[in-house]
Amino acid sequence: MDRKLNALFCFLLVVVFISAANVQQQWHVILGLLLATAFSFLAFLIQRLTLDGMFAAIVIGIFVLGFGGWPTVGVLLIFFISSVALSNTKSKLPADLPKDIRRDGKQVWANGFWLVVSLILYGIFNSPLFIIAALGSIATATADTWGTEVGTRLSNKTYLVTDFSKVATGSNGGVSIKGTIATVLGSTLIAAISIYVFSLQLAVFICIFAAGFLGSVADSYFGAIFQRNNSSVTLPVLNQTIPFSNNIVNGISTGIGGLLAAILKLIII
Repeated sequence: MDRKLNALFCFLLVVVFISAANVQQQWHVILGLLLATAFSFLAFLIQRLTLDGMFAAIVIGIFVLGFGGWPTVGVLLIFFISSVALSNTKSKLPADLPKDIRRDGKQVWANGFWLVVSLILYGIFNSPLFIIAALGSIATATADTWGTEVGTRLSNKTYLVTDFSKVATGSNGGVSIKGTIATVLGSTLIAAISIYVFSLQLAVFICIFAAGFLGSVADSYFGAIFQRNNSSVTLPVLNQTIPFSNNIVNGISTGIGGLLAAILKLIII
């Protein structure tokens, strides 16, 4: 699936590059190709990305610099660097959880799909609303990653988000006090950095922060309802069954975060 997304968005990149991008965006796309390749290859060398993850990150990086500009690159780097730092903490994961910290292509797209979609729409319509949506999706990914990393490494009491019954650490849909605090801090950081680098109104901070936090809560909720029960959905036209994996849940939650940020912006401002 991640390779198909790479091919699809490469095609869309060419279409938008030719038909909708201005000269500055076209140069940013070219520069984005060079820098995203170098940065993603470095992440691959230090074993933070698999090979498929590297190619997915290159495609996403091109869109981020090409249509989001340097401010969006800065916000995304905060997400990536902080996530790597948390995964490198000395606290050990529970024995039954996977130890591989490398992100594959599906994981990269789960966090970056709606970010890229928002930036494509921004490139076509040139509306700041889509930048807010992109930032909301990054805030959600950051909040969820921080909450997961802290919750699984530092918490010994985890509760199911739907009924607050006690569950094992690392369970799908599980939340903890320390993990929730980390979720709030992660969303706060992205919201604060966003309004600084984009010179946005303080009210936008509330939009991005709330979207990031609520998107992360949605991730836990869907994890408890669908992922925990090994649910799946069948696509009617393709007649293909897709399980509610962690990547699907992450993709849905980042989409919710981006949509909430845009809606809140329309309501508040």
